[in-house]
Amino acid sequence: MYKHLSAPTLPEASQTVTKAEQIGPYDLRETLGVGAYAVVRLAEHRKTGVKAAVKIIPKDTQEMKMIQKELTIQRGLQHRNISRFLESRESPECLYIFVEYAAGGELFDKIEPDRGIQEDLAHLYFVQLIAGVKHMHDKGVSHRDLKPENILLDSSGTLKISDFGLATVFRHGGRTRPLETPCGSAPYVAPEVLQEEYCGDMVDIWSCGVILYVMMIGNTPWDLPSSDSEEFSRYEKDSNPTYEPWNRLQGPVRKLLLGILKVNPTKRMTIKEITKDAWYKRPNPLVTDGFVNNPAQLASMLMENVEDTTSPIVAYSQPLQTGRIEQSQYPVHDYRNYASSQPARNNERASDSSLGARIAVSWQTEALELSQPATQFTEATFLQVFSSERLTRFFSEAPADEIIEALDDAMVHNLVAHTVQPSLQKITISTTDQRRCFLTGEVKVVPYGVDTSLVMFDKSRGDPLEWKRMFKALVATLQDSENPIHLQMNP
Repeated sequence: MYKHLSAPTLPEASQTVTKAEQIGPYDLRETLGVGAYAVVRLAEHRKTGVKAAVKIIPKDTQEMKMIQKELTIQRGLQHRNISRFLESRESPECLYIFVEYAAGGELFDKIEPDRGIQEDLAHLYFVQLIAGVKHMHDKGVSHRDLKPENILLDSSGTLKISDFGLATVFRHGGRTRPLETPCGSAPYVAPEVLQEEYCGDMVDIWSCGVILYVMMIGNTPWDLPSSDSEEFSRYEKDSNPTYEPWNRLQGPVRKLLLGILKVNPTKRMTIKEITKDAWYKRPNPLVTDGFVNNPAQLASMLMENVEDTTSPIVAYSQPLQTGRIEQSQYPVHDYRNYASSQPARNNERASDSSLGARIAVSWQTEALELSQPATQFTEATFLQVFSSERLTRFFSEAPADEIIEALDDAMVHNLVAHTVQPSLQKITISTTDQRRCFLTGEVKVVPYGVDTSLVMFDKSRGDPLEWKRMFKALVATLQDSENPIHLQMNP
């Protein structure tokens, strides 16, 4: 049902046509993510200064029909917890799709591996996640790929569901159709997706349950919900697991999770039942009517979570061969090779005209309608207290070539597949994580002041939890080596 594919890279010809520095009124800036057939870059409007994430898709890609489906689906999705489409433009070589820029990055970048986040934080983001999913389902749309990469935060810390590349309509005109295409990301996919037919809404609900579990525990409960997974097989046999780490889940949240993660979809909780659940309805000092009411306090709590040094280092070493399946975003029928997850994706308001036509919307007005109520805190406060760029990097006074050499050795020790580019003072990572999912990105060594280098780990694809886990393992190896380089987390 699934096949193994090597981690994709953007074709050389496509890399050339995506290097434009301007498109229309936008200046194109740094790359946010890279996929097999597209890159995503930060764009800034020259007059307004508004930032957007722009997906740049070469017109020669074979995936245009799927892109058009994605855009069409998102047209009817307007919700504060779903990333908004802004507009699209084109050049002779590329299609440019501009979407809301989620300046806060990926939610799971704020979660410590094997520890999770505070219950109030998990509750806040679960409530917002369900609100967005409910809106999709009310419109008859199933996302089918809810996972860490697709759960983003805006500049006030509000959750945004992104990336509708695998979304489809499962209900229209009051009629529901069964879905058959096996797709999604293995740790988050529902068990029935591996069978012949499934219900679009119920598989999304399952994924929401896994996401809640990860927020509470700091790891996925299994690598794949099938008999091939020892962890899932054990769970399937025990309807009330009390072993580690399930024993860390107590009270109402445990009851809710077990109701959502029912293997039999006919017994699984529905969105309506979830919204009536006691834990879902519990008071939360961070939430007012589904909105973040104090971005500064939220940022402080997230910062406290990631700066807690008591979180243990878990060995990252794992085999690079992934077996009979490619666990991540690439099932046999997963057509979404053209896009990569990045700090913001699409919320569509396209017209019915061809993709070649420019689609312009009055998104500035809509932004006011969809934004949260005014508080004494500005949106910028969240990013001032909590920067999404400070989590996987360190500083060192060692020479750059020594840092590269030490990182090379550490990656070999931890079985992290990589390529060293010493002339660029860069290492490209293309490996698989502990759940056998793709994990790709770059490590760059750049000058910082006179005698210091900044070493940045920039993920382009994969689970942010696993990227952080890998980062921590590499740092531990650097510190424990026979000739350790001096490094520090702050300059």
